[in-house]
Amino acid sequence: MSIFNTMINDELLTLLPLIIISGSILLVTCTIILNCTTVINYMITIIGVFCALTTTIINKHNIININNLIVINNHTKLFSILMLIISIINIIQINNWMKLSNIRYDEIYLFILITVISSYLLINTNHLAIVLLGMELTSISLIGAMNYKTNYYIISISIKYMIISIVTLLLIMLGTLLIYNSSHSLLLITKHIISNKQIYISGLIILLIGVCFKLSLVPCHLWVNSIYQHVPIPILVMLNITVKLATFVVLFKLVLYNLLNNDDFIYIVITISVLSVIIGNLMTLSQINFRKIIAYSSISHIGNLSIGLVIAYYNNNFIPIVFSSIVNYIITNLNIITIIHITSNYQNKKYNILPLSVYYGIFYKYPLLTSLLIINILSLSGIPITLGFINKFYMFLYISSYHIWWLMITMLVTTIVSFVYYLRIIGSTYKCINYNHVIHYDLTKVICLVCTIVFSLLLLILGIYPNLLFNLFKTYNVM
Repeated sequence: MSIFNTMINDELLTLLPLIIISGSILLVTCTIILNCTTVINYMITIIGVFCALTTTIINKHNIININNLIVINNHTKLFSILMLIISIINIIQINNWMKLSNIRYDEIYLFILITVISSYLLINTNHLAIVLLGMELTSISLIGAMNYKTNYYIISISIKYMIISIVTLLLIMLGTLLIYNSSHSLLLITKHIISNKQIYISGLIILLIGVCFKLSLVPCHLWVNSIYQHVPIPILVMLNITVKLATFVVLFKLVLYNLLNNDDFIYIVITISVLSVIIGNLMTLSQINFRKIIAYSSISHIGNLSIGLVIAYYNNNFIPIVFSSIVNYIITNLNIITIIHITSNYQNKKYNILPLSVYYGIFYKYPLLTSLLIINILSLSGIPITLGFINKFYMFLYISSYHIWWLMITMLVTTIVSFVYYLRIIGSTYKCINYNHVIHYDLTKVICLVCTIVFSLLLLILGIYPNLLFNLFKTYNVM
């Protein structure tokens, strides 16, 4: 009886973050119906996510498996913690954006909570049915978050993303059905007895295409330009970080633990990854708009992460580097978008469009902010003494150990290309002396600035002592 009670308590503690977020969704829904103030919705949302973060941290169990629907280990737990921290910062940014823009859109807190619960499910599941549910919830939440006012551009990008989401869900559903038809299993991490290999591989390919839409990998990347260009800056955190983190964890499990005997499929994954790196960098090279640089560079960075997955497929010792690269992508993109939020003037249309010209001379007026921006850009590009450099170094080392020289040359050339457009951003901050925009700091912007300073220092510390991070990912326990 005591063992049974212990199992119940363990499962309840594991599900507690989901229960808290679900309760917060219910409360926010009620307050919206009752037309309560924005402050109440804001407090319910941030307290709910903070409590979910706390309960995730205090859960000391290494591996918990609840009927394969929820599977938590040390590494998925760490990514859940990162996702919840990102969400807290994002909630603060969104609240500040609505105040500065004189917008009341309380429903956005509901959509944030839906994004949080769906991302949590995607990170901590071993079941394709939960993957399908999580993908659908993220789509609904992002469509709702984008459609914050009646405006031609806002409505058009919402409709465009809705169409993309429908196509994505149909592909994932079709791929799931084919996988189940040939293996009679919906588990991501298992050894299937495959009755029909051709149907099974077809299902995996279709499922991969659906995931590529979410991650904006080639050839499913054409939507990023228009959508990234018009969504509010804080929504970029949900779109470019939270959802992509959760989706990439699904891709990680799919590639490393479901395809151990399918080398042909790995060739498809590496082809998509390399094309994403090449096309993403080439498309970014000609951009002079910060939003477009974020959009197109994200294609190449996710492509790099996918190449890391392929390396880890052949050598499990590379798994900590893949995890480290994910952490670098999350932190640098969060910091860069946060700095953009701090410096943005939401009343000025030019600052919302974000051409690089709005940052001309910002270094001379705000050297701290500019220095933080430069640190994160250098880490993204892979300059020494940053976490990004360590990840790039080990990737080149492993590729050279397998003598895949064409991939080595491709990675080297695309890295040099990325230096060009990242140096263009850095150069714009020094281009002239007169920077006219005045940043008005309030409490939320100060909190965002402190978080950016802490995360930027973390990039430098991990760049000097990478084993601090690698030791967290030294062993990857699947189940």
